[in-house]
Amino acid sequence: MKSCGECGMCCKLLAIAPLDKAAGDWCVNFRRGAGCAVYADRPPPCVGFMCLWLDSEKLDDAWRPDRARFLMYTEKDGKRLNVIVDPASPMAWKREPYYSRIKAMSRRVMDGFELVVCIDTRRVVIFPHEDVDLGLVNPEHKIVSGYAERGGQSVPYAMVLSDVTDAQLVQD
Repeated sequence: MKSCGECGMCCKLLAIAPLDKAAGDWCVNFRRGAGCAVYADRPPPCVGFMCLWLDSEKLDDAWRPDRARFLMYTEKDGKRLNVIVDPASPMAWKREPYYSRIKAMSRRVMDGFELVVCIDTRRVVIFPHEDVDLGLVNPEHKIVSGYAERGGQSVPYAMVLSDVTDAQLVQD
Protein backbone atom coordinates (compact mmCIF):
# COMPACT_ATOMS: atom_id res chain seq x y z
CA MET A 1 0.00 0.00 0.00
CA LYS A 2 1.33 3.43 -0.96
CA SER A 3 1.54 6.34 1.44
CA CYS A 4 2.17 10.03 0.92
CA GLY A 5 5.51 9.84 2.64
CA GLU A 6 7.22 13.22 2.34
CA CYS A 7 5.31 14.21 -0.82
CA GLY A 8 2.77 16.87 0.16
CA MET A 9 2.29 18.21 -3.39
CA CYS A 10 -1.47 18.38 -2.82
CA CYS A 11 -0.67 20.74 0.07
CA LYS A 12 1.02 23.05 -2.44
CA LEU A 13 -0.86 22.69 -5.70
CA LEU A 14 -4.52 22.67 -4.64
CA ALA A 15 -6.61 25.65 -3.56
CA ILE A 16 -8.33 24.99 -0.22
CA ALA A 17 -11.13 27.53 0.34
CA PRO A 18 -11.77 26.81 4.06
CA LEU A 19 -8.10 27.63 4.73
CA ASP A 20 -8.01 30.62 2.32
CA LYS A 21 -5.15 28.76 0.63
CA ALA A 22 -4.45 29.64 -2.98
CA ALA A 23 -3.36 27.05 -5.53
CA GLY A 24 0.43 27.02 -5.85
CA ASP A 25 1.09 28.21 -2.27
CA TRP A 26 2.23 25.82 0.43
CA CYS A 27 -0.40 25.20 3.11
CA VAL A 28 0.59 26.72 6.45
CA ASN A 29 -0.25 23.36 8.07
CA PHE A 30 2.19 21.34 5.97
CA ARG A 31 5.42 20.30 7.71
CA ARG A 32 8.21 18.91 5.53
CA GLY A 33 8.97 15.37 6.61
CA ALA A 34 5.95 15.26 8.93
CA GLY A 35 2.94 15.98 6.68
CA CYS A 36 -0.17 17.79 7.83
CA ALA A 37 -0.02 19.33 11.31
CA VAL A 38 -3.84 19.29 11.54
CA TYR A 39 -4.44 15.95 9.80
CA ALA A 40 -7.09 14.74 12.27
CA ASP A 41 -9.00 18.03 11.90
CA ARG A 42 -8.22 18.86 8.26
CA PRO A 43 -11.01 20.57 6.28
CA PRO A 44 -13.47 18.62 4.08
CA PRO A 45 -11.69 19.35 0.76
CA CYS A 46 -8.55 17.74 2.16
CA VAL A 47 -10.46 14.79 3.60
CA GLY A 48 -12.21 14.20 0.27
CA PHE A 49 -9.15 14.53 -1.96
CA MET A 50 -7.83 11.31 -3.50
CA CYS A 51 -4.49 11.47 -5.28
CA LEU A 52 -4.50 9.13 -8.27
CA TRP A 53 -0.93 8.04 -7.53
CA LEU A 54 -2.04 6.74 -4.13
CA ASP A 55 -5.12 5.10 -5.59
CA SER A 56 -3.60 3.42 -8.67
CA GLU A 57 -1.51 0.28 -8.71
CA LYS A 58 -0.54 1.12 -12.31
CA LEU A 59 1.51 4.20 -11.33
CA ASP A 60 4.97 3.43 -9.95
CA ASP A 61 7.15 5.59 -7.70
CA ALA A 62 8.25 7.78 -10.64
CA TRP A 63 4.67 9.09 -10.66
CA ARG A 64 4.70 10.14 -6.99
CA PRO A 65 3.70 13.80 -7.27
CA ASP A 66 6.80 15.27 -5.63
CA ARG A 67 8.97 13.31 -8.07
CA ALA A 68 6.83 13.85 -11.18
CA ARG A 69 6.22 17.52 -10.24
CA PHE A 70 2.48 17.14 -10.85
CA LEU A 71 -0.44 15.37 -9.23
CA MET A 72 -3.47 13.75 -10.78
CA TYR A 73 -7.04 13.26 -9.60
CA THR A 74 -10.40 12.55 -11.13
CA GLU A 75 -13.66 14.46 -10.91
CA LYS A 76 -17.04 14.48 -12.63
CA ASP A 77 -17.69 10.92 -11.39
CA GLY A 78 -14.37 9.76 -12.81
CA LYS A 79 -15.07 11.24 -16.26
CA ARG A 80 -12.33 13.91 -16.05
CA LEU A 81 -8.70 13.36 -15.21
CA ASN A 82 -6.95 16.50 -13.99
CA VAL A 83 -3.17 16.78 -14.13
CA ILE A 84 -2.16 19.64 -11.82
CA VAL A 85 1.39 20.73 -12.63
CA ASP A 86 3.75 22.46 -10.22
CA PRO A 87 4.15 26.01 -11.63
CA ALA A 88 7.84 25.80 -10.64
CA SER A 89 8.19 22.96 -13.23
CA PRO A 90 5.61 23.86 -15.90
CA MET A 91 6.87 21.37 -18.49
CA ALA A 92 7.15 18.40 -16.10
CA TRP A 93 4.15 16.67 -17.66
CA LYS A 94 5.81 16.78 -21.10
CA ARG A 95 8.84 14.75 -19.94
CA GLU A 96 9.03 11.00 -20.41
CA PRO A 97 7.77 8.61 -19.24
CA TYR A 98 4.89 10.94 -18.37
CA TYR A 99 3.84 12.50 -21.66
CA SER A 100 3.45 9.27 -23.65
CA ARG A 101 1.46 7.71 -20.78
CA ILE A 102 -0.75 10.81 -20.46
CA LYS A 103 -1.37 10.65 -24.21
CA ALA A 104 -2.28 6.96 -23.84
CA MET A 105 -4.70 7.85 -21.02
CA SER A 106 -6.31 10.41 -23.32
CA ARG A 107 -7.59 7.65 -25.61
CA ARG A 108 -10.57 7.41 -23.26
CA VAL A 109 -11.85 10.74 -24.61
CA MET A 110 -13.45 8.76 -27.42
CA ASP A 111 -15.71 7.29 -24.72
CA GLY A 112 -16.74 10.65 -23.24
CA PHE A 113 -13.86 11.18 -20.82
CA GLU A 114 -11.77 14.36 -20.53
CA LEU A 115 -8.10 14.92 -19.68
CA VAL A 116 -7.09 18.43 -18.64
CA VAL A 117 -3.59 19.62 -17.75
CA CYS A 118 -3.60 22.61 -15.37
CA ILE A 119 -0.49 24.78 -15.05
CA ASP A 120 -1.46 27.57 -12.69
CA THR A 121 -4.43 29.09 -14.59
CA ARG A 122 -3.39 27.75 -18.00
CA ARG A 123 -5.47 24.81 -19.27
CA VAL A 124 -4.49 22.27 -21.92
CA VAL A 125 -7.01 19.65 -23.03
CA ILE A 126 -5.29 16.44 -24.14
CA PHE A 127 -6.53 14.31 -27.03
CA PRO A 128 -4.75 11.26 -28.47
CA HIS A 129 -3.52 13.12 -31.56
CA GLU A 130 -3.31 16.72 -30.38
CA ASP A 131 -3.22 18.99 -27.36
CA VAL A 132 -5.56 21.99 -27.29
CA ASP A 133 -4.05 24.85 -25.28
CA LEU A 134 -6.92 27.02 -24.01
CA GLY A 135 -4.51 29.55 -22.51
CA LEU A 136 -5.28 31.26 -19.22
CA VAL A 137 -8.69 30.24 -17.89
CA ASN A 138 -10.62 31.55 -14.91
CA PRO A 139 -10.83 28.50 -12.58
CA GLU A 140 -14.52 29.30 -12.02
CA HIS A 141 -15.32 28.78 -15.71
CA LYS A 142 -16.23 25.39 -17.09
CA ILE A 143 -14.28 23.55 -19.76
CA VAL A 144 -16.08 21.24 -22.15
CA SER A 145 -14.38 18.97 -24.63
CA GLY A 146 -14.98 15.96 -26.75
CA TYR A 147 -15.52 15.06 -30.37
CA ALA A 148 -17.98 16.46 -32.89
CA GLU A 149 -18.84 15.26 -36.37
CA ARG A 150 -17.63 17.59 -39.11
CA GLY A 151 -17.61 16.58 -42.74
CA GLY A 152 -18.09 12.95 -41.82
CA GLN A 153 -15.10 12.92 -39.46
CA SER A 154 -14.76 13.08 -35.69
CA VAL A 155 -12.98 16.30 -34.82
CA PRO A 156 -11.79 17.13 -31.28
CA TYR A 157 -13.01 20.31 -29.63
CA ALA A 158 -12.29 22.09 -26.35
CA MET A 159 -13.78 25.35 -25.16
CA VAL A 160 -14.32 27.49 -22.11
CA LEU A 161 -17.87 28.29 -21.06
CA SER A 162 -17.72 31.58 -19.23
CA ASP A 163 -21.01 33.35 -18.76
CA VAL A 164 -23.31 30.42 -19.47
CA THR A 165 -25.40 28.83 -16.74
CA ASP A 166 -26.33 25.16 -16.57
CA ALA A 167 -29.97 26.15 -17.17
CA GLN A 168 -29.01 27.90 -20.41
CA LEU A 169 -27.09 24.82 -21.56
CA VAL A 170 -30.15 22.61 -21.00
CA GLN A 171 -32.43 25.04 -22.87
CA ASP A 172 -30.21 25.30 -25.96
